Amino acid sequence: YTTLFRSDGVAEQRPYYTMDLLSGEDLRGMAPLEWRASCALLRDVASALAIVHSRRLVHRDVSSRNVRHTPDGRAKLLDFGALCPMGVAHEVVGTPPFVSPEQLAGEPLDARSDLFALGALAYQLLTGRHAFPARSFAELYGMWSRRVEAPSAIKPGIPEALDALVLSLLSLNPLARPGSAAELFVRLTGIAGLTPGDARESAQAYLVTPTLVARDDVV
Repeated sequence: YTTLFRSDGVAEQRPYYTMDLLSGEDLRGMAPLEWRASCALLRDVASALAIVHSRRLVHRDVSSRNVRHTPDGRAKLLDFGALCPMGVAHEVVGTPPFVSPEQLAGEPLDARSDLFALGALAYQLLTGRHAFPARSFAELYGMWSRRVEAPSAIKPGIPEALDALVLSLLSLNPLARPGSAAELFVRLTGIAGLTPGDARESAQAYLVTPTLVARDDVV
């Protein structure tokens, strides 16, 4: 998922943009999913988040209902209505099982808050269960005090490296999580033996925001 809008312009002196019309289903009904297939979908979400984070934004509602599985086997991240700049957010938004501890604590948010949510999504995809099955934000405090089982304890056959990656994403301490979505993209590629393609180049590209050119006439 590389662009949010497919095209834009002005017609009859009115601005417009067009968006993809996506078919398929969200990920809620697909879990549990075979671990390699899960890694491929999670890598697509990490790709989208890397772009969001390069703009110094946080999605804040990465969840299974906000990721669409398309007929060509890809995953596309949806619902950017909760986007906020990195830093302190003034309200808590999101789906309880996927909300990071720093959100509830009112601490500054950065990419690692979305990575916590992606870890919760990974856990659900791999096991068919929520790591933190809360129905409200208030329930999360008690659940965070319990040890999370490794995904392989629920679904045998998941490799140790994937167990470790998912549990690190679910760390209550943001500093213990992977540092970026681009890093996660590359690690998922390696663990699942996915086709690398231009993974390294893509990961590097997501670390910077491109400069717009030829837009001097736009006010």
